[in-house]
Amino acid sequence: MKRSHSYEIALAAISAALAVAFIVAQAYLPVMTVAVNVMAAMAVNLPFTKDMWKGGVLAYIAASGLGFLIVNIKALPFIMLFGAYSVLMWLLDFKFYQSVTRINKVVKIIIITLVKIGFYMLMFWACYTLMDVVLDTASIFGKTVQLNFYIVWGVCFAVFCLYDPLIRWVFRCERALVDRIIKKK
Repeated sequence: MKRSHSYEIALAAISAALAVAFIVAQAYLPVMTVAVNVMAAMAVNLPFTKDMWKGGVLAYIAASGLGFLIVNIKALPFIMLFGAYSVLMWLLDFKFYQSVTRINKVVKIIIITLVKIGFYMLMFWACYTLMDVVLDTASIFGKTVQLNFYIVWGVCFAVFCLYDPLIRWVFRCERALVDRIIKKK
């Protein structure tokens, strides 16, 4: 089935516009930063649901650029983590896994997992050092606890391990919903 380039560009533009709206919203709603960034990542996934990788990458680049121009450094969680992971997740889980047939299924899963963990470690280190989002202390059950790099890394890694299967499930649901809305030609 041959799709026109205008269809892909239009879907990418709609996706980028939704993502920018969510990026701006997270800048003004600091309590909902993670939730709104996840919604922005879901918006970037719209072209990927129709297997339009150029449109998905275009939507991510446009949303990142416009979001950075509007809210400056507050767009970095989307640019570095949520949006970038959305593109990486589609490339690994839905493109690489299905298109590479010479490699054993278990080996593909190991490769995908190692790449995702490497991405997580790189982005966590970048956020921890470059953005200076260091948590020195936390109050747990009324007691002040001194935190170090490894404690923060471990907690964030546990959250990442929950986020990965959740975002893949959401992508599959989003794909089914988009297929029902946009009829296949």
